[in-house]
Amino acid sequence: MDSIRPQGSSRMADIQSSESSQTRPMPRLEEEYSEWFTVSPDDMEGGSQEVFVPPVFEYTPKKKRKPVRSHRPFLVGVLTLGVLLAILVVGSGLFLWLSRDVIEHSAEEGFLSLEKAKAALINEEYNEADSQFRQAKISFEEANGAIPFWTRPILRATAYIPGLSRGASAENILVAGTHIAEAGPAFVEMADGLARTKESIEAGKAFSLLQFFDENKVPLAKARSELILAEKALSKVKQTDVPLEKRKSFILAQEQLPAFLGIIDTLESHEAVIQELLGSNGPRKYLFLLENNHELRATGGFIGSYALLEMQDGVVKNFFVDGIFNPDGQLRENIVPPKPLQKVSAGWSLHDSNWFPDFPTSAEKAIFFYEKTGGPTVDGVVVITPTLTQKLLALTGPIALPQYNLTVTADNFFPVIQEEVEINYDKKENKPKAVLADLSTVLFERLLHSRDEKVVFGTLKTVIESLNQKQMMLYVRDDRVEKIISQAGWSGEIRPSDKDYLNVIHSNINGYKTDGVIEDSIKQNVEIAPDGSIIDTVRITRRHTGGKTPYDWWNRVNANYMRVYVPLGSELISAEGHTYEFPESPLDYDALGFKRDKTVTAIESTERIDEESGTRISEESGKTVFGNWVYVSPQEEVTVEYRYKLPFKLAPGGDTVGTSSYSLLIQKQAGTPGAAVAVEVSYPESFQPIWQTGRNLVPYEHTFRLNEKLVTDLFLGVAFDKP
Repeated sequence: MDSIRPQGSSRMADIQSSESSQTRPMPRLEEEYSEWFTVSPDDMEGGSQEVFVPPVFEYTPKKKRKPVRSHRPFLVGVLTLGVLLAILVVGSGLFLWLSRDVIEHSAEEGFLSLEKAKAALINEEYNEADSQFRQAKISFEEANGAIPFWTRPILRATAYIPGLSRGASAENILVAGTHIAEAGPAFVEMADGLARTKESIEAGKAFSLLQFFDENKVPLAKARSELILAEKALSKVKQTDVPLEKRKSFILAQEQLPAFLGIIDTLESHEAVIQELLGSNGPRKYLFLLENNHELRATGGFIGSYALLEMQDGVVKNFFVDGIFNPDGQLRENIVPPKPLQKVSAGWSLHDSNWFPDFPTSAEKAIFFYEKTGGPTVDGVVVITPTLTQKLLALTGPIALPQYNLTVTADNFFPVIQEEVEINYDKKENKPKAVLADLSTVLFERLLHSRDEKVVFGTLKTVIESLNQKQMMLYVRDDRVEKIISQAGWSGEIRPSDKDYLNVIHSNINGYKTDGVIEDSIKQNVEIAPDGSIIDTVRITRRHTGGKTPYDWWNRVNANYMRVYVPLGSELISAEGHTYEFPESPLDYDALGFKRDKTVTAIESTERIDEESGTRISEESGKTVFGNWVYVSPQEEVTVEYRYKLPFKLAPGGDTVGTSSYSLLIQKQAGTPGAAVAVEVSYPESFQPIWQTGRNLVPYEHTFRLNEKLVTDLFLGVAFDKP
């Protein structure tokens, strides 16, 4: 090491070797883990290594002092500091180089033990799994212990310096491995509990989900605390620092840990709901509605089948699946349907009960109709769409239904089942939905009795994900529990909002399963005028990709009664692009003695027709609703546009009238895959944005723009002031 040459204001120094130096360049490291702990010669130019010297705040002496005498001690101090730092960096790297054999060996042993533990868990060798997890912890601690304490601050200080971050990344991987190994025995305990449960079931004893959750609360909490620390350590690791052969596993761990922790957090934070739903306070009955989202209705899709689930103390007492038209045939009252439904149904019954996008409202209607058919009183309603079923089939694997000569998989689920329902069913028995009942029963049993940890935790993950994305919704008649479900975002209710709001609801009225081949997009332009008034323009585009498929149900016209929910009191300016249609009532309902539903009557009493566009304008769930028919033929694209004025103004700067902030809540329709959403909020020059919120909300000149897929409800907000 000959000299340290300053590199100007950048504070970079080159450590150069003279031609006569006896120091040879560091040999190339080909071993598996060495690149985590050393600087590769490929990162060095001409055998030299760049060392970063932190910036120094220089003091400018007063003129009366002699500049030469005042600068020299300071400059010497700076150079000395640089030399010391360089020595420490190189020295720590040298130590890691000398100790790499110990570190690599112990780390490799730790990873190997984790793999053995995983294999032992799968093979139900729980003592061996526990032993391997404990050995993995010892190995990772030995590898970590080989790094001396005096080098650790340097490793962390160089964590963000290109070419020098590998040591810090390696240390964090070892820390993460230690915590994962520490969490392992908790998973062994839970897996062992599952195995004992299986033995109990085989011995004729009932399986209690409530008991299972109760017994695993302590190990689950232990695992959670360790995995949080592991996630924190992995978040500090640069992907580029991980050897290529290990990078795939590393990325998978980084992605899966947060999801897994999310499951544990959900189970812990909603313990009271889980206990209540599982019947901890007495027997519970739940009405399951199996809704086909390829034929969209307000809460997810057309109700083709239903199920009755009875629970007590966490034990499934009964699970019965049936076609929806069987109870419909037992309906004891004649009810007038909502006007758009009169196009296809003379009377209102259970299969059309989910007309309202506010799920608690539709759930109560379903309970009403079910009880009127002779069904028992239920404690709640659960909606499930085929999207959830497909994901569960991916976990269980293929399910054979020999009575139908079918094997159902996640890939073929919809076309195979739909063909069986539409074409291949026994015409004499006339039970087209029987295949769904049989499939659901087998699927439920397989999930309930699985001892595979991938299936168990995969099911939990899938259910939680489906609840968040409204492929599954819950309603419980117990107000206390329903409030908790609502707070979790699983109730499917129309949310109150005193600011801007949008919810686009599609209802397929002609019975064809065409929504599975419809692509939706929503564009909303928000124009804020200088006086604070706001005009929204919403364009809804539906593109029909069917017409050339091998399945007839995808090659038909999509007849959709579209409802657009906006802030209460919004004034329609214009509406265009829709289909003009006003179906006549098929019957004289009053003359025939049909009863009228109070909820429907209340909504329809507010209805008026916009003369220019023919739009039906009504009030529902605290919102103004624009309703129109929208027909889309195969290979056709249709855009419907609504332009309306909001019922409030913005008043930036703390004015007493109006508000200083704009916000928009867009709610997703249940059962939909998620429309492409584009929002643009434009504001005048006199408005100065001082705060914003919303994922992917990007500011431009006098505008805010957002592009998102509506997988869950979406919220954005901007606060304004005047300059």
